[in-house]
Amino acid sequence: MKKMYELLQTVGVSKSYQGYPYFVLAVEMVIEDESRLCNIRKDVYFPIAIRYKEDVQNIERDIRTIRDVIMRNGGEDFLTELSGGKFSHTKSPYPREIIEIFAEYLKNQT
Repeated sequence: MKKMYELLQTVGVSKSYQGYPYFVLAVEMVIEDESRLCNIRKDVYFPIAIRYKEDVQNIERDIRTIRDVIMRNGGEDFLTELSGGKFSHTKSPYPREIIEIFAEYLKNQT
């Protein structure tokens, strides 16, 4: 997961963000089982909320913050590169889309 930390630093996401560990865990969970993307709230956000003793709404909000930081720091070009050109949005992507892009990229690195 060292590569994930490097990727997040590249787009200005530091460990000081509350959503940092949530995002990292979400990506790890999706790498483990990509079908979790089909019901991300139940299969990803809820288990993270239980683990961190947090409300699901807070997990969702904090992961959205990570998405917003990525997008403010050159996220569109970064995600396009990470996805091998498959990402192209004119508006901000859903957090699950970014989680999927990170998961696919990291999965293919091993």
